[in-house]
Amino acid sequence: MAVKRASQVKKSVWLTPQPARGRRSTRAASPAAGGAGGLDREVIVAAAVRLLDEHGETKFSMRALAARLDVTPMSLYWYVADKEDLLELALDVVSGEMELPRPEDGLGWQDGLRALAVTWRAAMLAHPWAVRLFNDYLNIGPNSVRYSARAVQVARSSPLSEADAMAALSAIFQYTYGFTAVEVNWQEKADAAGTTEEGLIAEITEAVTKVPSIAESGALTERPKGPEAVLREQHFHRALDWMLTGMTASAAQAGVSRTGASRAGSSQAPA
Repeated sequence: MAVKRASQVKKSVWLTPQPARGRRSTRAASPAAGGAGGLDREVIVAAAVRLLDEHGETKFSMRALAARLDVTPMSLYWYVADKEDLLELALDVVSGEMELPRPEDGLGWQDGLRALAVTWRAAMLAHPWAVRLFNDYLNIGPNSVRYSARAVQVARSSPLSEADAMAALSAIFQYTYGFTAVEVNWQEKADAAGTTEEGLIAEITEAVTKVPSIAESGALTERPKGPEAVLREQHFHRALDWMLTGMTASAAQAGVSRTGASRAGSSQAPA
């Protein structure tokens, strides 16, 4: 897990000019430093993402990355100040994989919000380490900002007031983040146990049926049947349906209220 910093704002890789980052620079590493001719920051970050996908953030190190690139660990520091900067750069690469709804697609604002939630979840499921690191950084890299800007545009295209549009966007994102984080957690618990999610749940269910109070309540033993991946997909979209339905109803009610107020004002106007 990324180390918490005293000031993320001052430490963010996106807010610190590269030439000013200590004794490192962006020039190519010299042969004496163990650098390779094809080494640059983009290559390093891409390799970091692959390594993180394979082993997760807890086993990630600059030494392991250097070994993967066949360079010395010190040669990496010509391009990144430290491991934390590299993780922040890698996180923005994941954001770059998100497919944003385009204005020319002609989606309504509800479908636009759904598309944003779906693509964020898909990217995080493809890179489970990213959802755990998400709250450790400011997420102000170019790809993250691109996603945020489009999300705000979609929310503002709704008939909701500015305040409600931002609240709707926040609700969709917080739901998606929480759902995905739990989803990743279950997947990794199953992997660690050397089984599938269905196998892990069956094992847990069998264990808790031996506890009288739990067995009698049925709270943890009566579950829908079917593959967990299918059930999760259904649950994710069903809850999105409920949220978007509520937002649509709120927008419609606000429109009725505004229309009513406008008519009332007109009826009271002097002839």
